[in-house]
Amino acid sequence: MSAERGRDPLGPAAGRVAEGLLDMIERGDVRMGGRLPPERRLTELFGASRESVRRALAWLEAEGEVRRRRGKGGGTFALRPNPNWPVYSWSRLASGRDRVVARQPGVDVSVPALLRHQDFTEATRVVSTGLRRGDPEVCAGLGLRAGAGTVAIERVRFADGVPLSWERLFVSAARFPGLLEQDLTGSLSQVFRDTYGVTAREVSERIRVRLAESHHTHHLDVSVGQPLLAITRTSHDQYGEPLEFSYDLFRADRTELHVSSTSKGRT
Repeated sequence: MSAERGRDPLGPAAGRVAEGLLDMIERGDVRMGGRLPPERRLTELFGASRESVRRALAWLEAEGEVRRRRGKGGGTFALRPNPNWPVYSWSRLASGRDRVVARQPGVDVSVPALLRHQDFTEATRVVSTGLRRGDPEVCAGLGLRAGAGTVAIERVRFADGVPLSWERLFVSAARFPGLLEQDLTGSLSQVFRDTYGVTAREVSERIRVRLAESHHTHHLDVSVGQPLLAITRTSHDQYGEPLEFSYDLFRADRTELHVSSTSKGRT
């Protein structure tokens, strides 16, 4: 969007606010899904009246740059993605801006398979891998003695080119020799099955909401304070042995949880 487009329909003051907000979003000060400062703060930042700020926000919303929500948890949220993500396809996202990934807790379905099933284009970026001594929680989850060796894999998952989740997964180094030599950009469930002959049969997850911190912003393209779904996951294989332990952070604006149950009648 050009600066001139911001001036013509709005007048100088509101146009200046609109341009300033677009610059803020393009710089990454507020990332896609992140909340813009409240109106009172914007009047201070841009030296404009509340009316000019509201006209600028209304125009940006009409242009599809922001979304405004009322009520508790409301505010003005950026819709423009970070242009630095190389795998991004704006035309596809623009046609389905509200699309989210449906996920069923406790079900062992790999993220790539989950995304393909829902007609998303999936991609994975491996952030880091290595051998490290497991911390107490990791070792407890894997049934290992304290400080035992683990394989640690950190990855970012993309749905339609936009970051969806950041995962840190751990398995026993002694049980899975040579794992780091495998292709880690796809489904590890398939690697475990095809290379090591094990599959997850029992999955347990703890899910809570946490707010994004500064070190999350790059990997997930979110703003500090944006809600995330934090999932601690353990799985056991067909023999009842611990298989994997992972910490996952899913963008709450791109994920919804589907839970079903069967009633056995009221007592």
